[in-house]
Amino acid sequence: MNYKNLGLRVGLEIHQQLDTKHKLFCNCPIKKSTEFPIEVKRRLRAVAGELGDFDPAALYEFLRGKSFVYRSDPESSCLIEVDEEPPKPLNKEALEIVIQVCKILNCNIVDEVHVMRKTVIDGSSVSAFQRTVMIGYDGYLETSFGKINIQTICLEEDAAPALKREGGVVEYRLDRLGIPLVEITTSAEIKLPEQAREVAEKLGMILRSTKVQRGIGTIRQDVNVSIEEGARIEIKGFQELGKIEALISNEAARQVALLEIKNELKKRGKGEIKEKDVTHLFKETKCNFIHRIVSEGGKVFAVLLPKFAGLLKKQCGDRTFGKELSAYAEAYGYGIIHSDEELDKYQLGFEFDEMRKEFGAGERDLILISAGKNPEKAVKAIIERAEHYYIGVPEETRISDNSGSKYTRPLPGSERMYPETDVPPIRIDKKLLDSIKVPKTLLEKGKELEKELPKEVINQLIKSKTYKLFEELRRFNVDPTLIANTLLSTAKDLKRKGFAVEKITKSDWEYLFGLIEKGKISKNAIPDALILITQGKKAEIERQFKQLSDEELRKIVSEAVKNNPEMKESALMGIIMAKVKNRASGERVSKLLRTMTNN
Repeated sequence: MNYKNLGLRVGLEIHQQLDTKHKLFCNCPIKKSTEFPIEVKRRLRAVAGELGDFDPAALYEFLRGKSFVYRSDPESSCLIEVDEEPPKPLNKEALEIVIQVCKILNCNIVDEVHVMRKTVIDGSSVSAFQRTVMIGYDGYLETSFGKINIQTICLEEDAAPALKREGGVVEYRLDRLGIPLVEITTSAEIKLPEQAREVAEKLGMILRSTKVQRGIGTIRQDVNVSIEEGARIEIKGFQELGKIEALISNEAARQVALLEIKNELKKRGKGEIKEKDVTHLFKETKCNFIHRIVSEGGKVFAVLLPKFAGLLKKQCGDRTFGKELSAYAEAYGYGIIHSDEELDKYQLGFEFDEMRKEFGAGERDLILISAGKNPEKAVKAIIERAEHYYIGVPEETRISDNSGSKYTRPLPGSERMYPETDVPPIRIDKKLLDSIKVPKTLLEKGKELEKELPKEVINQLIKSKTYKLFEELRRFNVDPTLIANTLLSTAKDLKRKGFAVEKITKSDWEYLFGLIEKGKISKNAIPDALILITQGKKAEIERQFKQLSDEELRKIVSEAVKNNPEMKESALMGIIMAKVKNRASGERVSKLLRTMTNN
């Protein structure tokens, strides 16, 4: 696609958990629980904002009629998480980390911190709101494409993750609720998918230069995408940086397809969308799952979409328009079947013919059905979106699924924000700002390493979780390339082979490189030594890999040369190394062999 002609605009919101001693508004430690003995049940309601208006996203979630079960562990959450106790003062450690990020990204920093509440009633917060604090604004990030403006940097509390969804009930765990997050929002001036990837990578590197959590789920990206004639779409929960270009490309293609559908509908002419309870037509249906629904007291609702015939087969990015439309019913827990499908596989040909008669439908009209206990809300959602397709692309919030996305709810509005009165403001004065030092970023540290390591190793190292460990191990008088390759490659290879590399502690690594520094074992022994550590046999390393004395090694080399007088040096090296195994380094053997053969 020609993104310039499309008028592609992309903005990013990066959410990263901070590595603090406790949560944002309580003293609970940050830990992942395995058992949740306490259960709390809630129903959440939408309430009007400060000016009397309802946030559309909150109202939508309320109308879905969900109820929520919250499971907690007293070791990782308290009464504040279940909204039974007022919040404690803002976590100062988290505030200082976010100020560091603001300084790195050239932001203006507010004079006074005021906590706000952001209405969230999808169940991910027991209180029905998320506390958020703006710390920095009007910053910028340097990229190879030029400066990208940073709109805001906020400190906020993380949401609760869902455990399971069953019917109208969603279960959440509260160990993650309240963990401090930094949120970085860029302006929507990113013009290319590859540019978005670079911005996301650089922001990730900057965040990892400060005190942040590492691992799956600790960083999430919301991607806002629009094209010139389309609409702003917020795609939430994206984690796979390697697929961000595909995600943006897919969304652009989806919006292009929806605009093509709009133009086609305009040509065909607009008719009246109708809905009807057609349960009576399915009393004797041969379709097993619909027969079961009807026999259990369920309903079947039909919708007539005039002039839509054939359009639901059209590709909208990575899925058909039919799949796109069905997502609005899925948001209420229902599916759809439509007349653009092969109806024989459902054994529904007769019923669709009868519905055509009842609606007076023509050849270019499409009919779809949704069946269940109460499919009315799902049907109304489909009708609402179908009406919008005559206009263009509907603004909405979607959730990423692989390289595509599906509808979740309407875009939230400004009505969702209102002041938090339980947390006092914090003054940010010059003394506080001057006391917060900016750390070197990983990119800066990477440049410093260019004197010691190959560039490809540096790029891997600064992006890996092991960089901090590498820095600590550099105090040993050991080749830094050896340390880096051991952490990046050797450990990874052993894990792939099934060894429990995660059991190797920092002290184990220090012990291993201490032995190498002192010449007690050779670098060749590293893989086997690591295997012993994973097997709980660390004490055997020195005994098994004790270095041969000069006399012992000279004897082995001399014997190999004597027994193979015509053999080349490279072949002799193979014989000798097989005999000495890991009790002498290759450099040591090669040096001695060269000396003896030259003599």
